[in-house]
Amino acid sequence: MSQPVYIAMAMLSTILLAGCTVVKPLEVSGVEGLEDIRIGRAGLEGTCTVVFNNPNAFAIQAKGADVDVYVNDERVGRVSLPQAQTIAQGQGGELQLAFETEPGALLQIIEANLMNFLLGEEVKLRVKGNVKASAFGIGLSVPVEAEQNVKIQL
Repeated sequence: MSQPVYIAMAMLSTILLAGCTVVKPLEVSGVEGLEDIRIGRAGLEGTCTVVFNNPNAFAIQAKGADVDVYVNDERVGRVSLPQAQTIAQGQGGELQLAFETEPGALLQIIEANLMNFLLGEEVKLRVKGNVKASAFGIGLSVPVEAEQNVKIQL
């Protein structure tokens, strides 16, 4: 290959490598709360709003979630992203997530926490994992972790 081709390839590689570092990671600034927590035949269900600080000068498109739900440190279900959502630039960008326990997990939850439920005491509900996102075709993985004590009475 000729010298101009090498120079062009080197410049293209430099631009691509620089593009990988242009997108700054998002920071979870808080969780508005684990809301609409319901207990039913299928298990626990609810939603949570995760608030982000997006330091980039552009919005980030969230496309999926790989997040687990824990009750008192025992994995009981998964979190899903109901539809693709946009995390706005700056502070206060929100992402609505839905969670549900796996089939059979409700019985485990009740057995392990029966007295807490009957007495109206709190149990620790935690979500932990990553949200899959992208900006300008560059894939991102945003860590999400939130914990809240909730009262669930039977």
